[in-house]
Amino acid sequence: MLLMLAALPGAAGEGKSFTIKVVDDQSGRGVPLVELRTVHGVRYFTDSNGVVSFLEPGLMDREVYFHVSSHGYEYPADGFGFRGKALRTTPGGNARLTIRRINLAQRLYRVTGGGIYRDSVLAGEKVPLEEPVLNGQVLGCDTVLNAVYRGKLYWFWGDTNRPGYPLGNFQAPGATSALPARGGLDPEVGIDLHYFLDKSGFAKETMRMPGRGPTWMTSLVPLPDADGR
Repeated sequence: MLLMLAALPGAAGEGKSFTIKVVDDQSGRGVPLVELRTVHGVRYFTDSNGVVSFLEPGLMDREVYFHVSSHGYEYPADGFGFRGKALRTTPGGNARLTIRRINLAQRLYRVTGGGIYRDSVLAGEKVPLEEPVLNGQVLGCDTVLNAVYRGKLYWFWGDTNRPGYPLGNFQAPGATSALPARGGLDPEVGIDLHYFLDKSGFAKETMRMPGRGPTWMTSLVPLPDADGR
């Protein structure tokens, strides 16, 4: 009997991403929401660690040019005016890009939404949040109000998206977070939100008002009762 063995197609390291981290030139901190765009227009955005986990069939283990741009930040231009960098996208490898901040304030992180630390998780990077990619099934929120009440920070939002359908929660979803002095994260690092959840695990309605239509809050104030509580 003659057995013929053949290796499956694919290069060594296939399936391993190339990690790109974009950092602030002044603080050295990773910058969220930096766009990395290939020559043929494929776009990637850094997560809240400033990380992109790049895994693109056909573009691995070769020189790939990335246009680098972000509001309030600026990457150096070359002689043709292009602002970007060619990187060797070695599977399992990494690169670090430094971007100049022209805003006075630096961008720190996203508080709500899906994939806050998506690329960091894919790259095996350390992340500060208990739920770094999807918390309370919340993909994104409109506006925010918060106040300190009984030793916790309470948060309430407007229109909120979910994974399962284009229409989500329009009745003020809410959450709490621990204050730094009571075990919460340093705001410099992040905010661990604990949403009020419905039976499906999605951030539930907290303030539905009589009648039709959404509920939008305009203020949130803790008030003492007659006993001063």
